[in-house]
Amino acid sequence: MSDTVMRQWQMLRLVPRSPSKIDTTSLVHALASESFVVTQRTVQRDLEKFATIFPLECDDRSKPFGWSWSRDSATLDIPGMDSHTALAFYLAEQHLEPILPHETVSHLSPHFKTAQKVLNELQSNSGATSWVDKVRVLRKGPDLSTPDIDSDVQHQVYTALLLNRRLDVEYKARGSKELKKYIITPLGLVLKNGIFYLPCTIGDYTDIRLLTLHRLLSATKLDIPATIPEMFNLDKYIASGELSFETGNQIQLKALVSPSVAFHLSECELGVNQNLTEQGDVWLLETTVMETSELRFWLRGYDEEIEVLEPQELREKLHESAKALVAKYER
Repeated sequence: MSDTVMRQWQMLRLVPRSPSKIDTTSLVHALASESFVVTQRTVQRDLEKFATIFPLECDDRSKPFGWSWSRDSATLDIPGMDSHTALAFYLAEQHLEPILPHETVSHLSPHFKTAQKVLNELQSNSGATSWVDKVRVLRKGPDLSTPDIDSDVQHQVYTALLLNRRLDVEYKARGSKELKKYIITPLGLVLKNGIFYLPCTIGDYTDIRLLTLHRLLSATKLDIPATIPEMFNLDKYIASGELSFETGNQIQLKALVSPSVAFHLSECELGVNQNLTEQGDVWLLETTVMETSELRFWLRGYDEEIEVLEPQELREKLHESAKALVAKYER
């Protein structure tokens, strides 16, 4: 490959996507740092020539003129995007877009379009159904619709998280008719079962509160730096059970389970130090888990296939719940 082609290739890579832009003087200096010595006039001439082939734009409203790729132009990949990369971008668009900042999605949009084009061409050229048509990701439980989130609120929250800033918000808690205003410090964002949870602190307090994004009626990013509580770690916060709606501490769960439940738990363990022992027609499950409302919901979901033996307090709670359910159906 000639030095001219290498220089022009590098020059095209240095041109940013709109609304960012770069002038020819900056391009000359950037190319020089890559050992390509060239005049400003040559760069200008190359850009004008390539603008007739590629979606390059020149902002000549003020000097120095700025060059950029058009905002919606496809990516220029040399070599082109292969099918594996295209599949990764397609899945990222489908499953990561809800949790990505708006600016990131805008930046990746050309890559998403290119990926879709590559996959479409792969499908038509191969004459077979593409991978995209063969793979689906399903959520656990019924396919409930997700709550609507105000796009401006989402943008403000994501920007504040990205820049470590506080937020001025209006929030309506579940079951409340009253709208409350807070200054919050967002600490993270967790998507769970279609709901966005926002761990945060309120005002100058350091205790962690949990808000849901769809209940924020308004949000405005403030130019006030976020003060993160000492030792806060999002992964440790999740592991503590807060997002499983903890109702107690760790417990030593002992239960009799059916063979089908035992088989399921042999593949997907419920807790730490799990042990399954066959006892005739049933299996004895012993494991250490956090007592949460989700654990109780899971236990109730198996009905007669699970009998909790210990702890006694949990057994009694499930017994009372079962009696109340029977009473409802017998009415």
